[in-house]
Amino acid sequence: MLLPSGLLVPIAGTDQSHEYHAHSEHYYLTGTALPGSVLAFDPTEGWTLFAPLPSLEERIWVGDGESVDTARERSGIDTVRPVSGLRAWLERHRGQPLAIAGNDDLLRNPEGYAIASWPALEVAIDHEASAWISTRIAEARRAKDPAELALMRGAAGATRAGHLAAMRLARPGMTERQLQVEVEAEFFRTGSARTAYGSIVGGGPNAAVLHFSPTARPFAGGELILMDAAAEYEAYAADVTRTFPVDARFAGPQRDIYELVYRVQQAAIEGVRPGKEFRELHLEACAGIAQGLVDLGILRGQPEDLVDQDAHALFFVHGLGHMLGLATHDAGGCLAGRLPSDRLGLKWLRADLPLQEDYVVTIEPGIYFIKAVFEDPELRRKYRDAVNWSLVDTFADFGGVRIEDDVRVTASGHEVLSAAIPSRLDEIEALRREALTS
Repeated sequence: MLLPSGLLVPIAGTDQSHEYHAHSEHYYLTGTALPGSVLAFDPTEGWTLFAPLPSLEERIWVGDGESVDTARERSGIDTVRPVSGLRAWLERHRGQPLAIAGNDDLLRNPEGYAIASWPALEVAIDHEASAWISTRIAEARRAKDPAELALMRGAAGATRAGHLAAMRLARPGMTERQLQVEVEAEFFRTGSARTAYGSIVGGGPNAAVLHFSPTARPFAGGELILMDAAAEYEAYAADVTRTFPVDARFAGPQRDIYELVYRVQQAAIEGVRPGKEFRELHLEACAGIAQGLVDLGILRGQPEDLVDQDAHALFFVHGLGHMLGLATHDAGGCLAGRLPSDRLGLKWLRADLPLQEDYVVTIEPGIYFIKAVFEDPELRRKYRDAVNWSLVDTFADFGGVRIEDDVRVTASGHEVLSAAIPSRLDEIEALRREALTS
């Protein structure tokens, strides 16, 4: 078996590369993130880590990098060799079946791993075994050990610092980009080397765009700010969303929608336990969203029927959450053999499996007023009886509310790793009052 880490990806037209992120399978098994390295396994020889040695030019421009001795210490693998020896390793296994997991750029760009040509090596790649190995690694990665959980708590701690800064610094007239800068600076000050993903900061109607990239748009009084941003700590990710008012208080419908999303989220967190099907947890949250929207006069009908019709999914358009760990959407969130649904209310569900002890998942219900959805004539026609369209149209610039926490499954229930980040309405309002009066 070979398991490459991945190569640097050049930015066309420049002398730079995109920020490097080792393939999660490689990092999980080695604890190293060296571009162009390969983990190899042979049943008789055991494990070998082939690591790159910097050229003179690389040493001049970017430094020596990690030494072979450091890679050996970090990985716990006794046999660490220069990647230039990978070709000889393959020569010794000429004609034998070979499985390849990790980054598939080894097949597309073998020269980057000091392999001149695949055909000359007469390697028989076993694609079925390769897929089997990736599946087994994903299954092993789902349950986090104590060392991994410690790193995830570190990520949650750095994330807390950033979110508290956002709630204390946001002002009318401040731009989405300015708030992003302040938040990410706190991540870095608190031990994070980088963000876990591209920070999402949207004010007003921009809060209805699920993966919104912050812009120079200023926040205005009377708006909500939705911030989905988190730190990465020693390669492990947090993933947290908070929604708060630009003003000191949630006003009118903002309060109603926020309280609804919060109730649904807390109920879903309470449902986290070993053996609980995540899909079932999602559908229970959908029913809670539907009931709340009926109570607010936005939907019409019985909640069970509305969920069956996917009417709730016009407002709660994504899944309840996903697996979390070395990647934000981590470790194959569907049980082997299960296929994604094409239903509107299930098609973006990123986890479909029974929860087990020490899995970490996000719980992130939301309600959004998305113009692209509500201006679609087919959807308005299909749901003309289920949706109070005249009321919905008054929410055109509302944006959305999402509350997201990172939840570990314990033997008897759950632990919220991000619990120290305020999410109760009264907690958030207290922070906003303090911020705007100081």
